[in-house]
Amino acid sequence: MKVMRSIGHSLNAAWRFVFYFRKVFLSIPVVVFALIFAKQNMGLLPETVGLLLTTAGEFSLSITRQQAVIAPLLITAIPLVCMFLSRKVFYPWLISVVTLVVPFLLRYLNQIF
Repeated sequence: MKVMRSIGHSLNAAWRFVFYFRKVFLSIPVVVFALIFAKQNMGLLPETVGLLLTTAGEFSLSITRQQAVIAPLLITAIPLVCMFLSRKVFYPWLISVVTLVVPFLLRYLNQIF
């Protein structure tokens, strides 16, 4: 009986630790993948990156490679900051995960056209 209670207390303490630091545990993979995608885009994107593709097949706006790498990082960081500042965790985290698509879209758009 004592052993079962001890196991129960250990599991409860582990769950409280994970729950207390849930924001950190959820944000670490998002930050790591955002940095990996930024590093890949730094090597794969051209010097000038085109945005806002027109119907004629030309870009109406061009930005530098550094801006194209930093902007998705900032777009991903904003929901993570909101997650750390609010009591709700899941929705801002989910938004930050969805924003990880932006580097792929930039790369795809500039390699196809």
